[in-house]
Amino acid sequence: MWGRDEYRPSHQVVVGVDEQQYEKSVKNTTQSDHKDAENQPSTDVTREQLALGKRLLHWRTLVPLVVVMIALIFFAQKANINPQKTWAAVKHANLAFFLAAFIIYYLSFGLRALRWRLLLENVGFKAENGIHLPGFKKIVEIVYISFFANVIVPAKLGDLYRAYLLRQEINVSTTRSFGTVLAERLLDLIVLLMLFIPAILISLHQHMPSQIRLGMQILLVAVVIGVAGLFVLRVTREQIAKRVPVRFREQYYHFQEGTLGSFRRLPLLAGLTVGVWACEALRFFFIALSLNLMSGSLIHILAAAIFIGLGEALLTVIPATGGGVGLVEGGMAAMIALFYQGTDLINQTAAAIVLDRVITLFSILVIGFIVFLVAFGKKTSRKPA
Repeated sequence: MWGRDEYRPSHQVVVGVDEQQYEKSVKNTTQSDHKDAENQPSTDVTREQLALGKRLLHWRTLVPLVVVMIALIFFAQKANINPQKTWAAVKHANLAFFLAAFIIYYLSFGLRALRWRLLLENVGFKAENGIHLPGFKKIVEIVYISFFANVIVPAKLGDLYRAYLLRQEINVSTTRSFGTVLAERLLDLIVLLMLFIPAILISLHQHMPSQIRLGMQILLVAVVIGVAGLFVLRVTREQIAKRVPVRFREQYYHFQEGTLGSFRRLPLLAGLTVGVWACEALRFFFIALSLNLMSGSLIHILAAAIFIGLGEALLTVIPATGGGVGLVEGGMAAMIALFYQGTDLINQTAAAIVLDRVITLFSILVIGFIVFLVAFGKKTSRKPA
Protein backbone atom coordinates (compact mmCIF):
# COMPACT_ATOMS: atom_id res chain seq x y z
CA MET A 1 0.00 0.00 0.00
CA TRP A 2 1.22 3.47 -0.83
CA GLY A 3 1.85 5.57 2.24
CA ARG A 4 1.04 9.23 2.59
CA ASP A 5 4.68 10.38 2.65
CA GLU A 6 5.97 8.72 -0.50
CA TYR A 7 4.98 7.87 -4.03
CA ARG A 8 5.51 4.78 -6.13
CA PRO A 9 8.72 4.52 -8.17
CA SER A 10 6.64 2.73 -10.82
CA HIS A 11 5.16 6.10 -11.73
CA GLN A 12 8.52 7.44 -12.88
CA VAL A 13 8.24 6.74 -16.59
CA VAL A 14 11.17 8.30 -18.46
CA VAL A 15 10.41 10.22 -21.65
CA GLY A 16 11.53 8.16 -24.61
CA VAL A 17 11.23 4.78 -22.85
CA ASP A 18 10.63 1.92 -25.25
CA GLU A 19 7.20 0.39 -25.74
CA GLN A 20 7.94 -2.82 -23.82
CA GLN A 21 9.22 -0.95 -20.77
CA TYR A 22 6.24 1.38 -20.89
CA GLU A 23 3.78 -1.54 -21.06
CA LYS A 24 5.47 -3.17 -18.06
CA SER A 25 5.38 0.07 -16.05
CA VAL A 26 1.71 0.68 -16.88
CA LYS A 27 0.82 -2.91 -16.01
CA ASN A 28 2.55 -2.77 -12.61
CA THR A 29 1.08 0.62 -11.74
CA THR A 30 -2.42 -0.25 -12.93
CA GLN A 31 -2.55 -3.52 -11.00
CA SER A 32 -1.33 -1.79 -7.84
CA ASP A 33 -3.82 1.06 -8.24
CA HIS A 34 -6.65 -1.42 -8.81
CA LYS A 35 -5.79 -3.31 -5.62
CA ASP A 36 -5.69 -0.05 -3.68
CA ALA A 37 -9.08 0.94 -5.08
CA GLU A 38 -10.57 -2.37 -3.93
CA ASN A 39 -9.09 -2.14 -0.44
CA GLN A 40 -9.86 1.46 0.45
CA PRO A 41 -12.65 3.97 -0.09
CA SER A 42 -12.35 6.44 -2.96
CA THR A 43 -10.62 9.74 -2.16
CA ASP A 44 -10.93 11.02 -5.72
CA VAL A 45 -14.57 12.05 -6.00
CA THR A 46 -17.44 11.46 -3.61
CA ARG A 47 -21.07 10.71 -4.34
CA GLU A 48 -21.94 13.90 -2.45
CA GLN A 49 -19.82 16.02 -4.80
CA LEU A 50 -21.59 14.62 -7.85
CA ALA A 51 -25.16 14.37 -6.57
CA LEU A 52 -27.14 15.39 -9.65
CA GLY A 53 -30.35 16.10 -7.78
CA LYS A 54 -28.67 18.62 -5.49
CA ARG A 55 -26.74 20.17 -8.37
CA LEU A 56 -29.91 20.54 -10.42
CA LEU A 57 -31.70 22.38 -7.60
CA HIS A 58 -28.69 24.52 -6.66
CA TRP A 59 -29.02 28.28 -7.23
CA ARG A 60 -25.87 28.30 -9.39
CA THR A 61 -27.68 26.01 -11.81
CA LEU A 62 -31.14 27.56 -11.61
CA VAL A 63 -30.28 31.29 -11.73
CA PRO A 64 -28.31 31.23 -15.03
CA LEU A 65 -30.97 28.99 -16.56
CA VAL A 66 -33.81 31.30 -15.54
CA VAL A 67 -31.93 34.36 -16.80
CA VAL A 68 -31.24 32.67 -20.15
CA MET A 69 -34.86 31.52 -20.55
CA ILE A 70 -36.12 35.05 -19.89
CA ALA A 71 -33.59 36.40 -22.39
CA LEU A 72 -34.69 33.85 -25.01
CA ILE A 73 -38.35 34.80 -24.59
CA PHE A 74 -37.45 38.49 -24.83
CA PHE A 75 -35.38 38.09 -28.00
CA ALA A 76 -38.01 35.79 -29.54
CA GLN A 77 -40.56 38.57 -29.11
CA LYS A 78 -38.17 41.21 -30.45
CA ALA A 79 -37.41 39.02 -33.47
CA ASN A 80 -41.13 38.79 -34.26
CA ILE A 81 -41.19 35.00 -34.20
CA ASN A 82 -44.69 33.81 -35.02
CA PRO A 83 -45.42 30.64 -32.99
CA GLN A 84 -48.16 29.54 -35.41
CA LYS A 85 -45.91 29.84 -38.47
CA THR A 86 -43.03 28.16 -36.67
CA TRP A 87 -45.27 25.29 -35.60
CA ALA A 88 -46.64 24.98 -39.14
CA ALA A 89 -43.06 24.66 -40.47
CA VAL A 90 -42.30 21.99 -37.88
CA LYS A 91 -45.46 20.02 -38.74
CA HIS A 92 -44.67 20.10 -42.46
CA ALA A 93 -41.06 18.92 -41.98
CA ASN A 94 -40.17 15.70 -43.80
CA LEU A 95 -40.55 13.01 -41.13
CA ALA A 96 -38.17 10.56 -42.85
CA PHE A 97 -35.34 13.09 -42.86
CA PHE A 98 -36.03 14.02 -39.23
CA LEU A 99 -35.89 10.35 -38.18
CA ALA A 100 -32.64 9.96 -40.13
CA ALA A 101 -31.21 12.89 -38.17
CA PHE A 102 -32.35 11.30 -34.89
CA ILE A 103 -30.89 7.87 -35.68
CA ILE A 104 -27.58 9.25 -36.93
CA TYR A 105 -27.16 11.37 -33.80
CA TYR A 106 -27.71 8.35 -31.57
CA LEU A 107 -25.26 6.25 -33.58
CA SER A 108 -22.58 8.66 -32.36
CA PHE A 109 -22.95 7.31 -28.81
CA GLY A 110 -21.83 3.88 -29.97
CA LEU A 111 -18.77 5.44 -31.61
CA ARG A 112 -18.05 7.47 -28.47
CA ALA A 113 -18.24 4.32 -26.36
CA LEU A 114 -15.85 2.42 -28.64
CA ARG A 115 -13.42 5.34 -28.57
CA TRP A 116 -13.51 5.68 -24.79
CA ARG A 117 -12.95 1.96 -24.34
CA LEU A 118 -9.88 2.24 -26.58
CA LEU A 119 -8.57 5.19 -24.54
CA LEU A 120 -9.09 3.26 -21.30
CA GLU A 121 -7.22 0.26 -22.70
CA ASN A 122 -4.40 2.59 -23.74
CA VAL A 123 -3.80 3.57 -20.10
CA GLY A 124 -3.69 -0.05 -18.92
CA PHE A 125 -7.31 -0.89 -18.11
CA LYS A 126 -7.05 -4.39 -19.59
CA ALA A 127 -7.84 -7.94 -18.55
CA GLU A 128 -4.14 -8.86 -18.46
CA ASN A 129 -3.69 -6.14 -15.82
CA GLY A 130 -6.50 -7.58 -13.73
CA ILE A 131 -9.07 -5.00 -14.86
CA HIS A 132 -12.14 -6.08 -16.78
CA LEU A 133 -13.86 -3.14 -18.43
CA PRO A 134 -17.66 -3.18 -18.61
CA GLY A 135 -19.29 -4.48 -21.77
CA PHE A 136 -20.08 -2.26 -24.73
CA LYS A 137 -23.70 -1.72 -23.65
CA LYS A 138 -22.65 -0.56 -20.18
CA ILE A 139 -20.03 1.85 -21.55
CA VAL A 140 -22.65 3.34 -23.89
CA GLU A 141 -24.91 3.76 -20.86
CA ILE A 142 -22.18 5.54 -18.88
CA VAL A 143 -21.40 7.86 -21.79
CA TYR A 144 -25.09 8.63 -22.27
CA ILE A 145 -25.63 9.39 -18.57
CA SER A 146 -22.65 11.75 -18.71
CA PHE A 147 -24.39 13.62 -21.55
CA PHE A 148 -27.55 13.74 -19.45
CA ALA A 149 -25.52 15.27 -16.61
CA ASN A 150 -24.03 17.86 -18.98
CA VAL A 151 -27.54 18.83 -20.12
CA ILE A 152 -29.07 19.36 -16.67
CA VAL A 153 -26.16 21.13 -14.96
CA PRO A 154 -23.51 23.61 -16.17
CA ALA A 155 -19.70 23.38 -15.88
CA LYS A 156 -19.49 20.12 -17.90
CA LEU A 157 -19.97 18.05 -14.74
CA GLY A 158 -20.85 15.04 -16.89
CA ASP A 159 -17.22 14.62 -17.98
CA LEU A 160 -16.14 14.05 -14.38
CA TYR A 161 -19.30 12.08 -13.68
CA ARG A 162 -18.37 9.60 -16.40
CA ALA A 163 -15.09 8.80 -14.63
CA TYR A 164 -16.94 8.47 -11.33
CA LEU A 165 -19.45 6.02 -12.81
CA LEU A 166 -16.64 3.87 -14.18
CA ARG A 167 -15.11 3.66 -10.73
CA GLN A 168 -18.44 2.53 -9.33
CA GLU A 169 -18.43 -0.32 -11.85
CA ILE A 170 -14.85 -1.63 -11.70
CA ASN A 171 -12.98 0.14 -8.85
CA VAL A 172 -10.38 2.09 -10.80
CA SER A 173 -8.86 5.52 -10.31
CA THR A 174 -11.34 8.31 -11.07
CA THR A 175 -8.47 10.69 -11.75
CA ARG A 176 -6.87 8.46 -14.35
CA SER A 177 -10.24 7.81 -16.01
CA PHE A 178 -10.89 11.55 -16.10
CA GLY A 179 -7.52 11.96 -17.81
CA THR A 180 -8.81 9.80 -20.66
CA VAL A 181 -11.90 12.01 -20.92
CA LEU A 182 -9.72 15.11 -21.23
CA ALA A 183 -7.61 13.37 -23.87
CA GLU A 184 -10.85 12.59 -25.70
CA ARG A 185 -11.85 16.25 -25.55
CA LEU A 186 -8.54 17.32 -27.08
CA LEU A 187 -8.97 14.78 -29.86
CA ASP A 188 -12.46 16.16 -30.44
CA LEU A 189 -11.16 19.70 -30.68
CA ILE A 190 -8.39 18.87 -33.15
CA VAL A 191 -10.58 16.76 -35.47
CA LEU A 192 -13.45 19.22 -35.19
CA LEU A 193 -11.11 22.01 -36.31
CA MET A 194 -9.88 19.94 -39.26
CA LEU A 195 -13.49 19.47 -40.40
CA PHE A 196 -14.68 22.94 -39.46
CA ILE A 197 -12.15 24.97 -41.48
CA PRO A 198 -12.82 23.26 -44.86
CA ALA A 199 -16.57 23.54 -44.21
CA ILE A 200 -16.23 27.30 -43.72
CA LEU A 201 -14.03 27.74 -46.78
CA ILE A 202 -16.44 25.80 -49.01
CA SER A 203 -19.69 27.21 -47.65
CA LEU A 204 -18.76 30.88 -47.18
CA HIS A 205 -16.07 31.32 -49.85
CA GLN A 206 -14.82 34.91 -49.62
CA HIS A 207 -17.79 36.18 -47.58
CA MET A 208 -16.57 35.28 -44.12
CA PRO A 209 -17.97 37.58 -41.40
CA SER A 210 -15.47 39.08 -38.96
CA GLN A 211 -17.17 37.30 -36.03
CA ILE A 212 -16.50 33.90 -37.59
CA ARG A 213 -12.92 34.86 -38.37
CA LEU A 214 -12.45 35.82 -34.71
CA GLY A 215 -14.02 32.53 -33.60
CA MET A 216 -11.62 30.62 -35.82
CA GLN A 217 -8.66 32.42 -34.32
CA ILE A 218 -9.85 31.63 -30.79
CA LEU A 219 -10.33 28.00 -31.73
CA LEU A 220 -6.85 27.76 -33.22
CA VAL A 221 -5.35 29.28 -30.09
CA ALA A 222 -7.28 26.79 -27.92
CA VAL A 223 -5.91 23.84 -29.88
CA VAL A 224 -2.35 25.17 -29.73
CA ILE A 225 -2.64 25.72 -25.98
CA GLY A 226 -4.02 22.20 -25.51
CA VAL A 227 -1.24 20.54 -27.48
CA ALA A 228 1.42 22.71 -25.82
CA GLY A 229 -0.02 21.85 -22.41
CA LEU A 230 0.32 18.13 -23.10
CA PHE A 231 3.91 18.63 -24.25
CA VAL A 232 4.77 20.60 -21.11
CA LEU A 233 3.05 17.99 -18.94
CA ARG A 234 5.16 15.28 -20.55
CA VAL A 235 8.61 16.89 -20.43
CA THR A 236 8.20 18.42 -16.95
CA ARG A 237 6.48 15.42 -15.39
CA GLU A 238 8.71 15.04 -12.33
CA GLN A 239 9.35 18.77 -11.89
CA ILE A 240 5.61 19.34 -11.58
CA ALA A 241 5.23 16.33 -9.28
CA LYS A 242 7.74 17.80 -6.80
CA ARG A 243 5.56 20.90 -6.50
CA VAL A 244 2.36 18.94 -5.92
CA PRO A 245 1.55 18.33 -2.23
CA VAL A 246 2.32 14.73 -1.26
CA ARG A 247 -1.29 13.94 -0.41
CA PHE A 248 -2.34 14.88 -3.97
CA ARG A 249 0.64 13.37 -5.79
CA GLU A 250 -1.06 10.07 -6.53
CA GLN A 251 -3.99 11.88 -8.15
CA TYR A 252 -1.54 13.94 -10.21
CA TYR A 253 0.21 10.82 -11.53
CA HIS A 254 -3.10 9.15 -12.32
CA PHE A 255 -4.27 12.23 -14.20
CA GLN A 256 -0.98 12.53 -16.07
CA GLU A 257 -0.96 8.88 -17.09
CA GLY A 258 -4.63 8.97 -18.04
CA THR A 259 -4.08 11.96 -20.32
CA LEU A 260 -0.73 11.21 -21.97
CA GLY A 261 -1.11 7.45 -21.96
CA SER A 262 -4.32 7.76 -23.94
CA PHE A 263 -2.62 8.87 -27.16
CA ARG A 264 -1.71 5.51 -28.61
CA ARG A 265 -3.27 3.73 -31.60
CA LEU A 266 -3.94 7.20 -32.97
CA PRO A 267 -5.18 6.18 -36.45
CA LEU A 268 -8.05 4.19 -34.94
CA LEU A 269 -8.81 6.93 -32.40
CA ALA A 270 -8.79 9.56 -35.15
CA GLY A 271 -11.10 7.45 -37.32
CA LEU A 272 -13.62 7.03 -34.52
CA THR A 273 -13.44 10.75 -33.74
CA VAL A 274 -14.10 11.65 -37.38
CA GLY A 275 -17.08 9.28 -37.25
CA VAL A 276 -18.45 11.02 -34.14
CA TRP A 277 -18.31 14.46 -35.74
CA ALA A 278 -19.63 13.17 -39.04
CA CYS A 279 -22.72 12.03 -37.15
CA GLU A 280 -23.06 15.50 -35.57
CA ALA A 281 -22.79 17.20 -38.98
CA LEU A 282 -25.13 14.77 -40.75
CA ARG A 283 -27.72 15.29 -38.04
CA PHE A 284 -28.12 18.94 -38.98
CA PHE A 285 -27.78 18.09 -42.68
CA PHE A 286 -30.95 15.99 -42.47
CA ILE A 287 -32.67 18.64 -40.33
CA ALA A 288 -31.94 21.15 -43.11
CA LEU A 289 -33.26 18.74 -45.75
CA SER A 290 -36.42 18.07 -43.73
CA LEU A 291 -37.30 21.79 -43.85
CA ASN A 292 -35.81 22.52 -47.27
CA LEU A 293 -33.83 25.14 -45.36
CA MET A 294 -31.04 25.78 -47.85
CA SER A 295 -30.71 25.97 -51.60
CA GLY A 296 -27.82 25.21 -53.91
CA SER A 297 -25.79 22.14 -54.73
CA LEU A 298 -25.70 19.14 -52.41
CA ILE A 299 -22.01 19.85 -51.65
CA HIS A 300 -22.83 23.41 -50.64
CA ILE A 301 -25.70 22.29 -48.41
CA LEU A 302 -23.52 19.60 -46.82
CA ALA A 303 -20.68 22.06 -46.17
CA ALA A 304 -23.11 24.54 -44.62
CA ALA A 305 -24.61 21.77 -42.46
CA ILE A 306 -21.15 20.73 -41.28
CA PHE A 307 -20.38 24.35 -40.41
CA ILE A 308 -23.63 24.81 -38.45
CA GLY A 309 -23.61 21.36 -36.79
CA LEU A 310 -20.00 21.63 -35.64
CA GLY A 311 -20.43 25.28 -34.72
CA GLU A 312 -23.30 24.21 -32.45
CA ALA A 313 -21.04 21.62 -30.84
CA LEU A 314 -18.41 24.29 -30.15
CA LEU A 315 -21.00 26.45 -28.40
CA THR A 316 -21.88 23.61 -26.00
CA VAL A 317 -18.25 23.59 -24.81
CA ILE A 318 -18.79 26.93 -23.02
CA PRO A 319 -19.92 25.85 -19.50
CA ALA A 320 -22.37 28.72 -18.91
CA THR A 321 -25.65 26.76 -18.78
CA GLY A 322 -26.64 23.12 -18.91
CA GLY A 323 -26.74 21.90 -22.50
CA GLY A 324 -25.60 25.31 -23.74
CA VAL A 325 -29.17 26.63 -23.48
CA GLY A 326 -29.25 30.17 -24.84
CA LEU A 327 -25.80 30.16 -26.42
CA VAL A 328 -26.64 27.35 -28.84
CA GLU A 329 -29.94 28.81 -29.96
CA GLY A 330 -28.47 32.26 -30.52
CA GLY A 331 -25.43 30.89 -32.33
CA MET A 332 -27.50 28.64 -34.56
CA ALA A 333 -29.79 31.53 -35.54
CA ALA A 334 -26.77 33.59 -36.58
CA MET A 335 -25.21 30.72 -38.55
CA ILE A 336 -28.40 29.75 -40.36
CA ALA A 337 -28.95 33.37 -41.37
CA LEU A 338 -25.69 33.20 -43.37
CA PHE A 339 -27.18 30.60 -45.73
CA TYR A 340 -30.96 30.98 -45.76
CA GLN A 341 -32.29 32.62 -48.93
CA GLY A 342 -36.05 32.20 -48.51
CA THR A 343 -38.70 34.74 -47.55
CA ASP A 344 -39.43 33.64 -43.97
CA LEU A 345 -36.00 33.56 -42.30
CA ILE A 346 -37.19 34.07 -38.74
CA ASN A 347 -39.78 31.30 -38.52
CA GLN A 348 -37.88 28.78 -40.65
CA THR A 349 -34.80 29.32 -38.49
CA ALA A 350 -36.89 28.89 -35.34
CA ALA A 351 -38.33 25.65 -36.74
CA ALA A 352 -34.85 24.30 -37.53
CA ILE A 353 -33.63 25.13 -34.03
CA VAL A 354 -36.70 23.47 -32.47
CA LEU A 355 -36.22 20.24 -34.46
CA ASP A 356 -32.50 20.15 -33.76
CA ARG A 357 -32.90 20.76 -30.03
CA VAL A 358 -35.60 18.12 -29.79
CA ILE A 359 -32.84 15.68 -30.70
CA THR A 360 -29.81 17.15 -28.91
CA LEU A 361 -31.48 18.51 -25.77
CA PHE A 362 -35.01 17.29 -25.08
CA SER A 363 -34.42 13.67 -26.09
CA ILE A 364 -31.34 13.57 -23.85
CA LEU A 365 -33.40 15.00 -20.99
CA VAL A 366 -36.25 12.50 -21.36
CA ILE A 367 -34.39 9.35 -22.39
CA GLY A 368 -31.40 10.22 -20.19
CA PHE A 369 -33.62 10.56 -17.13
CA ILE A 370 -35.10 7.12 -17.80
CA VAL A 371 -31.67 5.55 -18.37
CA PHE A 372 -30.39 7.25 -15.20
CA LEU A 373 -33.27 5.90 -13.08
CA VAL A 374 -32.97 2.37 -14.50
CA ALA A 375 -29.18 2.27 -14.09
CA PHE A 376 -29.20 3.45 -10.51
CA GLY A 377 -32.23 1.34 -9.69
CA LYS A 378 -30.20 -1.71 -10.73
CA LYS A 379 -27.22 -0.43 -8.76
CA THR A 380 -29.32 -0.05 -5.62
CA SER A 381 -30.90 -3.48 -6.01
CA ARG A 382 -27.46 -5.10 -6.20
CA LYS A 383 -26.33 -3.58 -2.90
CA PRO A 384 -26.49 -5.94 0.09
CA ALA A 385 -29.23 -5.19 2.59
